[in-house]
Amino acid sequence: MDSVYASPDDFKSLKQRDKARGIHLLECFVNRCHEIGVQCEAWIKKGDPKEVICHEVKRVRPDLLVVGSRGLGPFQRVFVDTVSEFCVKHAECPVITIKRPADEAPQDPVDD
Repeated sequence: MDSVYASPDDFKSLKQRDKARGIHLLECFVNRCHEIGVQCEAWIKKGDPKEVICHEVKRVRPDLLVVGSRGLGPFQRVFVDTVSEFCVKHAECPVITIKRPADEAPQDPVDD
């Protein structure tokens, strides 16, 4: 069996790439919302997504929270506490969950 090695610089590079992709994605969504006349705000925060989102809902007090759903099956949901389910239960505002079509979901949740 071959060994796999990743240097600290490799992890730093991946982190920078993922942050850039996240910023680009947020900019696209915010711009699209503004184009169709929907007010929205977006942030990049560190921490457990479930806790951070619910904390921001308390702080900002939005009229509505829209979250995505990866479309995990019942077996996967036993092992993965989904962010969308947590927000539906705990956010202090109405929550809309957008479910991704099955043909768009990656086979491996790690790829999501």
